[in-house]
Formats: sequence, C-alpha cells, structure tokens
Amino acid sequence: MTTNEALPQSAPTGRTTQDHIRRAHIAEAAGGFDGFVSLDWIRDSGASVSQTLALWDQGQLAELPAGKGWDVVRMERSHGWRTVTALRTAGVTVGPVLHTEASVDALVPLGSVADWDQDGATVLAEGELLQVPPPAVVVPHTLNARSWIEPPRSTLTDGMALYEAFASASASMAMDGTR
Repeated sequence: MTTNEALPQSAPTGRTTQDHIRRAHIAEAAGGFDGFVSLDWIRDSGASVSQTLALWDQGQLAELPAGKGWDVVRMERSHGWRTVTALRTAGVTVGPVLHTEASVDALVPLGSVADWDQDGATVLAEGELLQVPPPAVVVPHTLNARSWIEPPRSTLTDGMALYEAFASASASMAMDGTR
C-alpha cells in the first residue's frame, strides 16, 4: 500500500474555484473579524442564521426583519453618504451601513431612533424586510445592487450620533445647494 492509498480520499464536490472563493468570503465576512465569526446580528433580527448563510452561499440576498434586534434608518443615497462621512469625521464608530440603488440604511440599537423627526430619512417599521448581501460585499463590490459601506460587526451606530450627523449633512447640503 502506498502512502496515498492510506490517506482518506475526499469525494469531488463539484464546486468551482469561484464557489470556494465565495464561500471563503462569506465565512470570513459573516462577522469573522479578529478570527471569530459573529452571527449575532442575524440571530438578533429573528431570522434563521442557517437560511441566511445558505442564501448567501447561493449568491443571493437574505431578508432580515428590522425592528427586532436593531432598527434601521433609511436615508436618500447622497444624504446617507454625507451622513456616514460626518460620522467618520466626528470619530464616531460606524456600525453596519447598507448601500442600495436608492438609499443608505444604517443599523442602530433598537429604540434609539424612536423619536426621529428629520425630513429625508425614515425609520423602518418593525418587521419590514431589509435585503442584505453577505458582509464581504463591501463598496465598490455589489450583489444585486446592494453592498455594505460598513459591514456588520459587533457594534451598531449610536442613534443620537446618527441623528446629529444627519442634521450636519443636511446643513452642509443646504449650504452647497445640493439635495
């Protein structure tokens, strides 16, 4: 018996190199920062973690309900980008921020934006579905016209800081004449 015959042989998986790369990105970015995978943000939403990972593995978006583990503030795209810039400039820790064709969606702690009264942004209703790509899909890469500006980690954006940054972005846009 040769050395190779003594080793267990794995069955062919039928996966392409691209499949393996996608699976590695999903595993790495599903919260796999600092060597561990955090799936709490999915679990906290009430969605099935295994179903979410399976959809991502198939190259699809997953639907996670807002208002259960975290709230979502939806802003018009250019206003949202300016808000994220204002948060970063202020040195605020920016949590998950999703970019879509029409909006920028920031995940914030549950109940932290209950009194949101700024024009140009809305808080998603409890149970409203957010279609999300895997955390590895970060701008400029997209999946079905969605990507993360900031991928999900263990921290959410502070609701009051987001409110202030949004107001600052609004004032800046008014001064520029952009809207």
